Amino acid sequence: MGFHFKFQKLLEIEKCKEENLVKELQSLQKQLRDEEKLLVFLQSVLTVQQSEMEKELCKQSEAKLFVLFESYFSKLNRDIAIQNSKAEDTSKKVGCARENLLHVFKKRKVLEKLRERYEKEYKAHVLKMENKHFDEIAVSKFYYRHKKKQIH
Repeated sequence: MGFHFKFQKLLEIEKCKEENLVKELQSLQKQLRDEEKLLVFLQSVLTVQQSEMEKELCKQSEAKLFVLFESYFSKLNRDIAIQNSKAEDTSKKVGCARENLLHVFKKRKVLEKLRERYEKEYKAHVLKMENKHFDEIAVSKFYYRHKKKQIH
């Protein structure tokens, strides 16, 4: 009979959970990077368009062009605010996923340490039983040799 860890299924479940959480975390991190890239892009578009408006101001163009720029800027600012909110939400999700992963990781580590301890105890017990068996064999051989000497 070999070593059997009674919590092996639980350990396997925790490993599976950890793998799934790692995949989820990677997905959320990619989503966060994409959200942040889009936010940076929108901010750069706003900056570029503001510099374009400043150039147009120097030319003294029609007023409706400036009204158009202002409505565009307000829309860009709303989009930036929305995108910033999305990035913050995704960042919170990433933090939550990290916490969940850390919890499952710690639980798995505890189970692995427990398994190692039980396995070590089992091996020590098996070694002790083998030594006991060899001692019994040695005592029995000594006894039979001693008995043979007495008969002769």
